[in-house]
Amino acid sequence: MHAPASMDADLDRTRGYVKSIALKYVRDDSDAEDVTQDAMLLAHRYRSSFRGESRFSTWLYRVTATAALMFLRKQRRLSREVAASGSLKDEDGTPWLEQHAAPIDLRAEVVAKADLALVSEAVAALGAKYPAVFWKRYGEGRTETEIAKDLGLSVAAVKTRAFRARQAALAAVR
Repeated sequence: MHAPASMDADLDRTRGYVKSIALKYVRDDSDAEDVTQDAMLLAHRYRSSFRGESRFSTWLYRVTATAALMFLRKQRRLSREVAASGSLKDEDGTPWLEQHAAPIDLRAEVVAKADLALVSEAVAALGAKYPAVFWKRYGEGRTETEIAKDLGLSVAAVKTRAFRARQAALAAVR
């Protein structure tokens, strides 16, 4: 059974309105389509929460804006995790902590080992809870979410510990 033409027109008009709002937030047509789909589903799922105290378009704007912000937050989190884990590897995929200097470059190898020792000491000086997070994050290149699951911590705790350990490590080699 197919909906009447006027219902299809209303749905198309509503979808167009939602997409225009989504585009204001995400500024990409493909992402706006994803946000539109999410917002339409959210609006349908929570339609009973519309109390009629405002215009329906105002309520729908808020639902769409929320969907867009959730989408952007997720994209930002994913890009940070990918960038952080990806930036710690060489072109061939070797984590930077496992890279070795060329055999003829003995000086660079000695400096690298000394730096690694300084980093280890600086991170260990922060306390027992920091080294595991630091080495998993920056040594193995694992994501904050993976580390949190592995160590039984919240993602926020992992982010805080990784940041503090990274700051200590950077200060140690400067």
